[in-house]
Amino acid sequence: MSKKKIIILVLALLLILTACNASLIRILAANWFSHKEKLNDGTWEGGQSYFNVQYSDVSDTNYLHLFVPDSDEKLPLYIMIHGGGFFYNDLDSRQAELFYEKVRDKGYAVATVNYRLGQEANYPAAIEDVKAAVRFLRANADKYGIDADRFAIAGESAGGYLACMAAVTNDSEYSDEKFIGEDELAESVSGEVQAVVDFYGCMEFFTFDEEFKELKIPKIVRKIANGWLSDVTKGTGAKSVEEVWIGKNLDEMSQDEIESYTVPYYARENLNSDTELKVVILHGDADITVPSLQSEHFAELIGELLGEDKVSYRLFHNYGHAADGFYSEETIDWILDQVEL
Repeated sequence: MSKKKIIILVLALLLILTACNASLIRILAANWFSHKEKLNDGTWEGGQSYFNVQYSDVSDTNYLHLFVPDSDEKLPLYIMIHGGGFFYNDLDSRQAELFYEKVRDKGYAVATVNYRLGQEANYPAAIEDVKAAVRFLRANADKYGIDADRFAIAGESAGGYLACMAAVTNDSEYSDEKFIGEDELAESVSGEVQAVVDFYGCMEFFTFDEEFKELKIPKIVRKIANGWLSDVTKGTGAKSVEEVWIGKNLDEMSQDEIESYTVPYYARENLNSDTELKVVILHGDADITVPSLQSEHFAELIGELLGEDKVSYRLFHNYGHAADGFYSEETIDWILDQVEL
């Protein structure tokens, strides 16, 4: 970034800080001065590590890492889906690594999954990839010492959307992509999961503007904070990253079509009080990338569909988007207690 642009950004921020209320100042401060969790040095001797396991032949990017702690019994599995606005990051993102390090150290098997980003393929490729990875892991559960009946999927930001889509859709939806070895099986393998953990995911990305307006977060603040995504929309005519990823202009879509891209749409179609699914949702009240109302509304919907006992929602004070605090020992312990795999 040029010196001139930096000066302009600093002046703009100063103008905002002098004109806005104390709540917005708190939110900005929370995003700039957040606590950092410590990552380990990359070594792990608590069990078996399987790196770059190809789960589908559709793309060279379709691989995962799997960590299985030493155990005499089959272990429950957590599957982590990284974020990055559908266009950035990979299975070794900071947030994915913080999650799988903490979870495996507590005796759970954990996988972190790569999927096709928007530069390679539009919607619904990433959803198809994630669901193929879930089925691959279940088909190979005995091989890796995993309990095929105890699967939880987790995701952060864009990965939260993908994880939730995998959890609330059925086996006939977004399941055309075959995993490696699928054609050799006598019976089909389910992509069903027993729990989903949503870290500040985007559930209905076309409602961001109205929700941020309700939360009194100015557009200029969001634009500066999310400038890292600007290259995705540059020269496309799209108003958002999601329009680029879907490959359609929002103005050319009917309301019914818009809703068909959302997690709540499939939740209403497929979930009811008999569904065995635990939903855990985490968000920060200082998030200026995905409005916290996304999680609040989703938690309310899940409570109506499944029952209040099957949803746990926690709003973290002064946590921005992708804050390390979401992956602290205390928070990971809380998640594991809520899921109870």
